[in-house]
Amino acid sequence: MEWVAVNDMLSENITKLNYTLIPPGFRGDVRSVRLMQDSLSKLIDALGEQSATAQGLNKVITTAEKLRNAPTHILYLLKDSKAKGGKGDVIGMLKIGRKHLFLFDERDKVCEVEPLCVLDFFVLRDRQRHGYGKVLFDHMLQDMETSAHELAIDGPSPKMEQFLLKNYGIERLLKQNNNFAVAPQFFAGAPEINSKSGRSTPAVTPALGRFAAPKPPSAIATVIHGGGSYYEHETRNGESRPTTPEPDSAQTQDAPAPESTPQAETTEPPIQSEHKQEMEPQLESNKSPERPSTLSVEPITETPATVISPAGSTISRRDSQLTDRGFFDVKFYHNKLW
Repeated sequence: MEWVAVNDMLSENITKLNYTLIPPGFRGDVRSVRLMQDSLSKLIDALGEQSATAQGLNKVITTAEKLRNAPTHILYLLKDSKAKGGKGDVIGMLKIGRKHLFLFDERDKVCEVEPLCVLDFFVLRDRQRHGYGKVLFDHMLQDMETSAHELAIDGPSPKMEQFLLKNYGIERLLKQNNNFAVAPQFFAGAPEINSKSGRSTPAVTPALGRFAAPKPPSAIATVIHGGGSYYEHETRNGESRPTTPEPDSAQTQDAPAPESTPQAETTEPPIQSEHKQEMEPQLESNKSPERPSTLSVEPITETPATVISPAGSTISRRDSQLTDRGFFDVKFYHNKLW
């Protein structure tokens, strides 16, 4: 298979890639673009495997397929244009992306943030301690307009901690339960969550406009639920209680008298006579209109008792459909096949 040289794919010393895997400034037809992407994918996969081996990880973090499936991730590639006889070679990579995290500071106060995270950082072993890592890291900080104290490191190794201490003065990292680590200065501008549950409670906004207007009582609901009015009247003590509708005279004559129960009767404060006279016209006006009765009472007719067959069935069948023992004959329950 034909491979594309690194200098032909990457025109700059540090190239910024996204999920499209097309370097800036690359030109070519469809065939050359596909060939370039295949060659670049092989380089990214090789660097990811070497990074996982150097950090002692069980799985590879950086692959071309994972980069394609993560639109928010960015991969920086550092090349040496003079390597391999002038064809060039990739000697380092740095992958970053934003993550939604809950982080705890030194006082165990939780902060809900979405910081820029360093997901993978690797330089070839024979090119380490030559300043290539700092060049790549400084380029990322300048491109993203941030500082090393504002970053969250995903699973920092001892070499990463020494790198941050030597070049950026970060003496220690606060390791979190989610495998991330941040500098103590990270929480200087991070918002805190004061609720005990660890979640920020949104502010409840009052209803505005037509939603805040009081709703009038429904006349249809009054008729359906018995025609009573739920308007309140004042008692002697200034308290309010709902009034109940008076029963119709026709219904009270037909209805039997309720049996007396041994429960204790509740006593209510008597209403003054003046209040009674004022409330009588209101009660009469709130009384629901009488609805004509459409139910007719018919005498109960005695029906002959159903005869239970020996099989325990009460369904009436002709004698010709039963067997000698009283069971239903199977031939009457399916279509005739003859």
